[in-house]
Amino acid sequence: MYEIENQILRFSNGKKHQFQAEVVEVLDFEEAIVVRLAATYVTAIQNIFGLDYHGNFLWKIPAPRTFSPQNSYVSLTRRGSYVEALSWDGHIVTLHPKQGFILKEDFYNGGSTSSRRSASVRHWL
Repeated sequence: MYEIENQILRFSNGKKHQFQAEVVEVLDFEEAIVVRLAATYVTAIQNIFGLDYHGNFLWKIPAPRTFSPQNSYVSLTRRGSYVEALSWDGHIVTLHPKQGFILKEDFYNGGSTSSRRSASVRHWL
């Protein structure tokens, strides 16, 4: 069990983590907690972390391979046993919640998750 107080995540065993920005979103998984911090100049890009239920730090989100990580992540979504993180510029990474590695990289176009395979319709005025 844990509780959130602004920038602090406090665990029932007395252990706590103080982050550099406010904890704004947390997803619980069987073996890990995925935390998203508020986007600030301090947490500009890597604002997602994984911890276990004992308060041990597991990982910080790695840089994606297919796009430049220039914008912070703005939401987390649980997709079965994985977590999707959406960045401000519309990129989605699917992460393993305990190990933190990126399983998939994609681009969000308003649906659930989609690929870049089809181009958008263009109209000329």
